[in-house]
Amino acid sequence: MICNSCGANNNEENKFCTNCGEELTAVENISQNACPNCGEENDEANKFCVSCGKQLIRKEDAINNNLQHKKMGIHPDKVGKSKKQLRRESKNNLKRNPARKTSNINNLKFLWITVGIVIGSIIIASAFDLIFNNSTDKKVLISRDEQKSANPIVEAKVYEIASKFVCSCGTCNEESLEVCACERAVEERQFIRDYLEQSTNGGQKPDDIVIAVANKYGWMKAEFASNYKVDPSRGWNPNRISGQTDQLLITKDVLPPVLNLINTKATISDKISIYSAFKCPCGKCRLDELKDCNCDHPGGAKEIKRFVDKKISENKYTVNEITDMVNNKYGGKKI
Repeated sequence: MICNSCGANNNEENKFCTNCGEELTAVENISQNACPNCGEENDEANKFCVSCGKQLIRKEDAINNNLQHKKMGIHPDKVGKSKKQLRRESKNNLKRNPARKTSNINNLKFLWITVGIVIGSIIIASAFDLIFNNSTDKKVLISRDEQKSANPIVEAKVYEIASKFVCSCGTCNEESLEVCACERAVEERQFIRDYLEQSTNGGQKPDDIVIAVANKYGWMKAEFASNYKVDPSRGWNPNRISGQTDQLLITKDVLPPVLNLINTKATISDKISIYSAFKCPCGKCRLDELKDCNCDHPGGAKEIKRFVDKKISENKYTVNEITDMVNNKYGGKKI
């Protein structure tokens, strides 16, 4: 389409002239002699419009010129245009290209984000798997509450003394005290550590500390009990009835003399003996034995066991005294 203002050739789909920017309007030619600029009728011999003075381009000439330009490889839109016009058109084309580039970049970003999320998920899953596997495989775990000594000699002696005992909680698969990580084991090692700290200032000797641990917590390994002349009731009995991890197999070898039972303070290792002396007195359970019952009923198994554990932790009462206290408070003692 020829611009009515400047006469520049434009694509048919253009709404504005690429040369002057004026709106393109189609002028209906009455004949081949009409001026493409103003529409004025001219004679066939005229080369310029008699009305506006613009050069007249015959349709036959325009068609012939286009065919000749195509043979020469020149685009029709660039014919008759100055360098300035061509640069302006080039700039307009560059303005359109960024939109296409932006669209391509956005597509690439979406692709890379998706790939990044997949890779990140795999890495996180692998890290969690590694952490949890390591934590379950390590049996020697130290509690956060355990305060180690700054003196390496003291720490070495703590674990040396602890190796002579089994954890007295009764629920840790009877692990050796120096490797068990439960709260009771931490408490016992801290007890040893405190005594050792005092011994560096002229306090207890290591052998005295071993005896003190045995008297307070019990569960001393049999191979060490005779060396320290510890009462047999404070020793650890590895003999258990098959299938019952909490029930001790009582033999003549592990039963202490009657006088020692009367005078010795009860420890955590005596709780099963105390439980075994009672039936669950709540009257609502299918299990008769207190040691086997874990009911939450008022005056039931859990309440009684907490009472027994509390009295043992006070380190003031013998087994017989605690047994009488339980019977007086709750009843249920076997005849």
